[in-house]
Amino acid sequence: MNLSATSGLQPVKSESLSAQVVAALRSAIFAGHLAPGQALRELHLARDLGVSQATIREAPSQLERFGLVIRTPHVGTQVTRLSQEEVLERVELRLLLEERALMQAAARMDGPAFDTLRSLLGMLTQATRRNEYFEQAQADLAFHRLIWERSGNRTLYSMLDQLSVPLFAFVSIERGTQRRNLADVVESHEGIVEALRRGERGGIRKALRQHFEYGFPISRRD
Repeated sequence: MNLSATSGLQPVKSESLSAQVVAALRSAIFAGHLAPGQALRELHLARDLGVSQATIREAPSQLERFGLVIRTPHVGTQVTRLSQEEVLERVELRLLLEERALMQAAARMDGPAFDTLRSLLGMLTQATRRNEYFEQAQADLAFHRLIWERSGNRTLYSMLDQLSVPLFAFVSIERGTQRRNLADVVESHEGIVEALRRGERGGIRKALRQHFEYGFPISRRD
């Protein structure tokens, strides 16, 4: 049985096969044809896309870099899926770590850094207006990565990146499959930029919490 009828994948026909395979799989994930938690099997994907298994084998590492899949040694590759509990745990921990990153970054931000941040915010705005879920998620992540980098704390950056990449990916997949409108995303980023300019802990904490409330459910545990 040809799985293309059910997977939504179309054979790759032209050159640059590796990049096209990644793009095809990414599109299928955001269209909901490859659902969160679904296993990606090389043989089936190679047959649907009309490429060799060797070509397919290169794709998971690229998709993993975007947080779109989770690879488990000796088990296989699955489309990223997080339970509500896992999302909440990552959000709560990220909120604590990112507040510290913003405080450290505020003391190190300069004119060029703010210019770059504004440029990334422009990219985020354009992707948001077009409801481009993957592009919006990548621009959003780049925006935050710049701030984490400006903290000057490489360990903190690494922890936030490892914690957040699957979270960004999963939320963007959910938005994409549900075709949710992204109109509210940009405003909360503006608040972060202004809070960084002022550099006040209370303002940073408030802006960050408001930002998270746009995209994630935040609740306190007793």
